[in-house]
Amino acid sequence: MDQIKEIFLKITERYSVPVRVGSRCEAHSFYRVDNLTTEDVEVCAGYVADRVIKVCSPNLPVKIINLPGGYTGLADWLSRELAPPGEELEVIPFGKLEPANGKSASIRGVNVVLVSDVITTARSCLEAHTKVTMLGSTVLCWASLVDRTFGPGPVPLVAAFTGEPVTMLEELP
Repeated sequence: MDQIKEIFLKITERYSVPVRVGSRCEAHSFYRVDNLTTEDVEVCAGYVADRVIKVCSPNLPVKIINLPGGYTGLADWLSRELAPPGEELEVIPFGKLEPANGKSASIRGVNVVLVSDVITTARSCLEAHTKVTMLGSTVLCWASLVDRTFGPGPVPLVAAFTGEPVTMLEELP
């Protein structure tokens, strides 16, 4: 666990004036996940995979849904970590899940994990969760490198690191 704290310490930027960290929020800290090395992501993915197994057992994911905006390849690492030795779980980009294209049919009746590098407000995860569920999948958990949500969701959120809080900006009418 100390190794993971050190990994995130080196990619954390701190600001005295809050910076925009999403479309609707700001914070005094920013996590530069794009600066993680391959080895850093591998360490974090191993930790996240162990947590996914503990949290979801006895159910395990069969496929991984990769949410938009990732830089690190976390979904690909988890596909290897969560599969039987020598195999990989299929990683499906969320954008490819359309009712008419056949990819959606491949997740019907299947246990999945939603993956994102950083989950800030959980809005995009909630939208993805709803869509994937309506397509007939069971979402076991959300997995990420950094969790900044600080709130319960419809399923557990498994992360390598709990980030500092964000401040929601008021929505314009």
